[in-house]
Amino acid sequence: MSENMRAGRKRWSKTRWTVSAAACLAVVSAAALTGCSSDSGSTVAEGCTPAHDGLTTTTSGKLSVAVVDAPPYSSNVTGGGAEGLEVEILKKLAEVECLDIAYSASSFAGAVPLITQQKSVDIAAGAFYPTAKRNEVADFVGPLYYDNMSIATRSGAKKVSDLESLGSIGTVDGFLWTDDLRTVLGDKIRTYASSTELSQDMLNGRLDAAVDSVATSQLYYKDQSDISVEVAEPDPRVAVTENTPQVIFPVSKDNAALRDALIADVAKMRDDGTMADLIKSSGFDASANIPATDSTLRVIS
Repeated sequence: MSENMRAGRKRWSKTRWTVSAAACLAVVSAAALTGCSSDSGSTVAEGCTPAHDGLTTTTSGKLSVAVVDAPPYSSNVTGGGAEGLEVEILKKLAEVECLDIAYSASSFAGAVPLITQQKSVDIAAGAFYPTAKRNEVADFVGPLYYDNMSIATRSGAKKVSDLESLGSIGTVDGFLWTDDLRTVLGDKIRTYASSTELSQDMLNGRLDAAVDSVATSQLYYKDQSDISVEVAEPDPRVAVTENTPQVIFPVSKDNAALRDALIADVAKMRDDGTMADLIKSSGFDASANIPATDSTLRVIS
């Protein structure tokens, strides 16, 4: 899971501009954070008709994306590319709007400022939640998919109540469920700084259970036949098991046309089954798919 579940985790006047090679050299320090892409040719099909006319982006003809390294949600790859479920969704959005796509590596904390302050990208990927604090500075495209809480054990536990009979349970400090689990399980809960550290102790047998997002747990334990990853069953004592967090793309508040177009495109992807297909092909559990009956965005207070 990305850092997004921490601390409460778990619409733009737009000017078109291009960056010349000389400008890239002149802002080398900024490029280290935001990247500078060359206009080496468009990959948009000739005669492409966008789903929405008249959209503007920070770089004309391109959807510029800040990518947080948060596999399997999104990650940067050698050569300026990116991969992950959210990248596949973005590729589809760019395709239907006849836009090329350019990626810039970013930290989790720095991605939204690239949109709202530096205004160098249009959108960010990295398992972002629609929090009220984030909504003060940015708007949201989505909801995209669910980020379910999972329970990883060697005993096949699926319920919070199953954890009560285990000796040692780990999770990441600051995730949406952490305080609720601490209330239920008391000092059985060990908290970790990251999912990586959590998984290491689980793999080394120092934990009876590890509580993380389904996608993250499936990534870390995919080769461990003795470890079962289960979507946590609803339990009123742990709020996120009954009100699953939705994931969104942050966008600027100054470009309502782009925001609304992408929201409509996402809705169409959900309705025609494209989103469900991307979730499946990206290796995510089917429980990540948001049905039309729950497609209203819920901002987390």
